[in-house]
Amino acid sequence: MLKKILIIIFTTTFSIAYGQEQKTPISPCSFGMEEAKTDIERFYALYNTHVAAIEQGVDVDYDGIDRLNIEIPADAKPIPLTSYNIFHSLVLNVRNNSKNFYLFRLSQPTDSIDVSKEQIDGGDFGTVKELRTGKFLVVLQDNRLWVDQRQGYKYGHTRKDILLIEDGKAANQPIMPYNTPETQPAVSYCPVTDDFKVISDIVINRTPDSKFKTYCFDVKNQYNVELCDIIINTPKSELVADNAIRITNCADVTLEYVKINETYSRKDYYGYGILMDNVWDSKIRNLTSHSDWGIFGTNNISEALLENCNINRYDIHCYGRNATIRNCTFDNLYNQFSSMYGQLKFERCIFNKHIPVLIESTYNAYTPFDIEFDRCVFNINGRCNYLVDARTLSDIRNSRPEVADKNLPNITLNNCIVNLFENTNRLYMFHFTHVHYTDTVGYLEQIYIDNLKVHGGKVVLKVGNKDFKHNKLTFPMYNQEVGDKK
Repeated sequence: MLKKILIIIFTTTFSIAYGQEQKTPISPCSFGMEEAKTDIERFYALYNTHVAAIEQGVDVDYDGIDRLNIEIPADAKPIPLTSYNIFHSLVLNVRNNSKNFYLFRLSQPTDSIDVSKEQIDGGDFGTVKELRTGKFLVVLQDNRLWVDQRQGYKYGHTRKDILLIEDGKAANQPIMPYNTPETQPAVSYCPVTDDFKVISDIVINRTPDSKFKTYCFDVKNQYNVELCDIIINTPKSELVADNAIRITNCADVTLEYVKINETYSRKDYYGYGILMDNVWDSKIRNLTSHSDWGIFGTNNISEALLENCNINRYDIHCYGRNATIRNCTFDNLYNQFSSMYGQLKFERCIFNKHIPVLIESTYNAYTPFDIEFDRCVFNINGRCNYLVDARTLSDIRNSRPEVADKNLPNITLNNCIVNLFENTNRLYMFHFTHVHYTDTVGYLEQIYIDNLKVHGGKVVLKVGNKDFKHNKLTFPMYNQEVGDKK
């Protein structure tokens, strides 16, 4: 409630300060909501209200509407969102027996544009007339595959980047350079403003009798967006391949106080609560979610922050740079990354029989990055007694030079605690399923440990469960036994 009040105050103050005319929002009650006799008619009332609000340049007023039952009709289109979508604690029960469908959408189109590889890496677009004045998102897609084929799958990986441009200057850089012979950039852009976009204060219940998936929110080509105070409830179902919240081609995105109770997934088939692709500067705070599959499915992510979350997995499937994870609790799964760059930092996190970092070997993209654990707690057993699961190192090389060589991250542990369970007596920095790599692993030079405390017994610290070639690795506690008496 406090957050909702603050948002309303912020919106009013901003409008008054900049002399914007105060326009009266419109209510679904004025578009047939009260007269609707069926759940499908109530869906159309919502849809027509939002379409009219966008045409009139006003917001939708949900005040006084506590609960709605709607059903997705066969010819349904996603309900378009305005900039400020405060649902006033609406409980929305959604039945869907028509088609897989995105319920709410905040999106705008992009136009193609010609820019050079040098401009992309240099960040100066002052000579591009379309980008010279104003604020824009520039969407980059490399049409030369970053990974030709993911092992065991029928697809590879396409790298993407998003740039925020103001008056011809980029506020950020792509994850990796584009000015290379292999890169084939396709570029598009769209204008953006500093206006704050909000989706807030709603509970969405996907009904048990639904035969198709209702994805809840689709946010695309947006800047400065917050999704907050949202609960999504999903019943047990045979449905899989969920995308409850999808965010693509966006910059400066915040998710706060979001709770996702289960997803359409199984332990052996994917389905995501939050799917993100090509996002720069994401901030995820106070997210609570657990499901049969990992709650996140993300690609092409840079400058990510997770804070005060309780979840079963965070991942960057492929192609990312810099992630900070702070005050988070992870349970009984793993965090997954590949083609990662920069720093992956965990601060004051708790790992409950959870693998902190899994490098997904199916992409075969072992790129250089650093991992730091600061004041973290590891509750480990014999099935989960390693920090990094590097899976399979093989001599198979990807065709792109950026992801051809095998690198492993440097690891730092500062003031961490290890709690031993089930008579565990080994803690490995790296765990491998197989090592068939005959060359020397690159980048890895140091494993630094300072003030490590071990409780519940003694444990031997080891580099890896299998031998591999590395260059002058500094590991001052290598093969040392650390811990207390049981």
